[in-house]
Amino acid sequence: MQTARRFVSPFRAAAMAATGMIAILSAASAPVLAATDGTQQQARRDYQKYCASCHGAEGRGDGPVAQAMKAMPADLTLLSMNNDGKYPADKVREIIDGRADVKAHGPRAMPVWGKEFYVSAEGVGQRQAHDRIEGLTEYLRRMQKQ
Repeated sequence: MQTARRFVSPFRAAAMAATGMIAILSAASAPVLAATDGTQQQARRDYQKYCASCHGAEGRGDGPVAQAMKAMPADLTLLSMNNDGKYPADKVREIIDGRADVKAHGPRAMPVWGKEFYVSAEGVGQRQAHDRIEGLTEYLRRMQKQ
């Protein structure tokens, strides 16, 4: 028994293929966009909770506690400018997680955010701490003046 073949125009075939690709790409990218948005929201919350009181809401070193400190907090919007135009992501990570000392942060007992991120209610464990530090590092990169 012979089955009938149906002719599909090249234009219709191309339209169907394009529609299928759009659907596949949309489905594949949706979780990534959602995860990125979630990461950015978490980074914004972390910045507000852990950094803004000293560094200010926009990172300019003008937070509400800045005046009471012996050393003024750094203007985080100038990190790239003060590093020959290159954002020092590795150094930022080391400061956040406690590997690098910052005189204004005082002794290592205060504040080492990597340890805080590891045990905080928002996420327990090394992977969560790593992700939050990466998110905060990226958040600070986006603050940079051009």
